[in-house]
Amino acid sequence: RGPAAISRSRLRATGVDEAPPEIMEEALEKKASAEAAAASGAAVVTPRSSGGTVSLNLAIQRMWTRADYLHVHAISGIIHTGIGLIYILDVLAADLATLSGTPTSTQLPFDIVLFSMLAGAANAVSGLQVTLMPRPFKDVWQLLGFGEDGNLKSAGFVNTAAFYFILSYQSLRVLPSYPEFLQTLDPAFAFASLLALVHAIFIINSWVGKGLSQGFALGISLPLLLNVPVSYHLLLGGQAWVENLSTVYPGWPDLFFSANYALAWAGSFVTLVLSLYERKVTDLNGRLLLTVFTGAITFALIPLRGYLSVPEWFQGQWMVMLTLTPPS
Repeated sequence: RGPAAISRSRLRATGVDEAPPEIMEEALEKKASAEAAAASGAAVVTPRSSGGTVSLNLAIQRMWTRADYLHVHAISGIIHTGIGLIYILDVLAADLATLSGTPTSTQLPFDIVLFSMLAGAANAVSGLQVTLMPRPFKDVWQLLGFGEDGNLKSAGFVNTAAFYFILSYQSLRVLPSYPEFLQTLDPAFAFASLLALVHAIFIINSWVGKGLSQGFALGISLPLLLNVPVSYHLLLGGQAWVENLSTVYPGWPDLFFSANYALAWAGSFVTLVLSLYERKVTDLNGRLLLTVFTGAITFALIPLRGYLSVPEWFQGQWMVMLTLTPPS
């Protein structure tokens, strides 16, 4: 066996083979350099492996990885993240101006927003490349987080990718230009949404005892149930539900599109933040700040847009807002 094979065996013994491929390569390079220097009697100086920040070049190396086929995941992620952030800030700026007495519309062309959704779809699919998924997993069952050795990290990435498509479908579904022949997909997406919801709650509660408290898990899980009425109405009502709610509340389609887009973008951005942390590009503090920022702009947009688009919901029609059932 050659030195490289021996080094890989030693690294596997320490669990390094479960790290992303680029971290594995970096560890191998450091290992080889250290062994060569030790053999020659030279002093070895290595950078800190945890905490602090990394250089821009090292960050790019860790994120722009050969494990990403043709760098599709990285490129689509840059497009979706960038345009999505601009759109969310654009909506927030317009709504804040309107709230202050100066009615303002968004400036970003809607076609660009739709293009970002296509990039997001490519990003979600390409993120499921086996070479990019957190290790270890031996089969699909373990990949989805099931079993005693279920990989909850990879399960989270798969679930977020599924929810991206579900939320994107819900965004587009209420647009007046939505094709009639695609309305037949309503039951499939409604059923998929319910399955993804159960899977998400399972993943969250599986982290209890592994750094997550039961109370916090419950607090994360409960808001997910707000999407159950959407699944219910798409499954049983379909186009009739969309038309009835849009007739009673003309501003609802804009609100529903923006809210679902923001939630899908937030999920995608959080997976980016987790990838930055997994690949040691950021530390715990950086991960926390980016996550808080994501939640802040997302959950500022939704109630503000709701207040301006469907003010009736904030004037006593709370049950309609929660159930999305048109008043009779």
